[in-house]
Amino acid sequence: MPTAFGSELAIHPLDDVASQRLWNWTLRRQGLADEARFDSVEVIARASLGLHAARLPSPFATVAARSTGGDVATSLFAQPTRERVMTVRCMRKTLHALPLDLASAAHAATRHYRERDALRAVVNGRERLVDVEAAGDELAALLETHGPLHHREIEDRLAQHGISTPRARLALKLSWERGDIAYLNASDAWNRELRTFALTKRAYPEADLGLDRQHATAVLIETYFDRYGPASLADAVWWSALSRAAITAALAAGTREVVAVTTSWSDQVQYMFADRLEEFLAAEPDNHCSGVNLLAHEDVALKAYFETRPRYLGDLPARRAFNQIGEALPTVLHDGQIIGIWAWDETGRRVTTSLVRGRATAGIRSTVRARADRLTRVLRLGWTSGRPDRALMIPGRLTLRSNQGQS
Repeated sequence: MPTAFGSELAIHPLDDVASQRLWNWTLRRQGLADEARFDSVEVIARASLGLHAARLPSPFATVAARSTGGDVATSLFAQPTRERVMTVRCMRKTLHALPLDLASAAHAATRHYRERDALRAVVNGRERLVDVEAAGDELAALLETHGPLHHREIEDRLAQHGISTPRARLALKLSWERGDIAYLNASDAWNRELRTFALTKRAYPEADLGLDRQHATAVLIETYFDRYGPASLADAVWWSALSRAAITAALAAGTREVVAVTTSWSDQVQYMFADRLEEFLAAEPDNHCSGVNLLAHEDVALKAYFETRPRYLGDLPARRAFNQIGEALPTVLHDGQIIGIWAWDETGRRVTTSLVRGRATAGIRSTVRARADRLTRVLRLGWTSGRPDRALMIPGRLTLRSNQGQS
């Protein structure tokens, strides 16, 4: 039976203590606490609803924050992980690495607005759709014969068939947005990208990117509120770039009971599943704190929210955690609250931190230093000393640089 959703829901007010405990409990469920870390990339990507992958360091640092050891992060480059975790363009047209079933749902739920952009690019490029789709067929035949290929090699080979580079690029984009081909990063380091593409059916035979859009949306939105609830509808709209109507329809059509809450970080009504609220209320007090965590650039735990970001910002201005284009900086959290930022010093190959004055005791500062040392060791495991080929990189900065704060 579809669950009730909307104005008929009773509102459960949560005071500041309960709100902060619930936020920390949510972080712990994603591996962000010493006793709750995971030993598998796939498990981490499932618990956190993906690894943000628009910047090269982000997936590695996201896994490092939630894992039991550096070997988990380096397993991102291992073939078994690459076969079970797929990188797709999805929410807000941004790359995320997800387990195959969630990748399928995220792709299918967001395909309509990404394919729309690809079709508009065809028009803007003054190409005929039939010609671009024919080039896409040539592309598929090429990948069927040769397997994964670097995008430059794809352009060169298609040129031998009389397909211009602009048309080849349009065909590549359209085929990717439609799910016919998949992106593969063949690099073995987090600071280098080797961008290749393969036929999705060959690289990920278990993935079903052709899911019905309504069903895929229901799966994606249920998973979002399961992992990140309580969240407001505005949070969910911002995170997914889906319409408010699509999100409310997905919640209303689900079989899990939805409850409404208000919290100390927002007077806006937020939603979560009743079973998760009951689970939280029954949790031992030890599960109400998350300790010190160093989160990645564009970490999913921060990017999951917009309207209710005060849950981790408190009274800090957003610019202390986000850059001028809205990307989440690499942050230092203590019990779910941002107390500073960190950066990778490329010259010294080490993590440096910058804490907000008055936000950390001497004991917390000591723990932050220890965490930074540990993250330094993990990042070094996945770093290549050779100069990255920036022509092969997804556009964006390699080094995580932060504004200088006060220590």
